[in-house]
Amino acid sequence: MKETTFVVKKLIAGFQDMDANQKDELNKLLDLNDQELFDLIFKNKRLFSEKFPKLKKFAN
Repeated sequence: MKETTFVVKKLIAGFQDMDANQKDELNKLLDLNDQELFDLIFKNKRLFSEKFPKLKKFAN
C-alpha cells in the first residue's frame, strides 16, 4: 500500500525530532494490528487525531 508507506516514511524521518510524548504515542500506535492501523489513518482520521493527537501531523 503506497499510502501506508508514505505515512511510515514520514514517521521514520521525523523520529529523531519527536519528543517523549510523541514517541510514547508512536509506541501505542505500533501495537495496533495492521487493519486497525489502516482504518485509523485512512478511514477515520478524526479518531486517529483524537487517539494520537501528537502524531496527527504525520498522517496528513
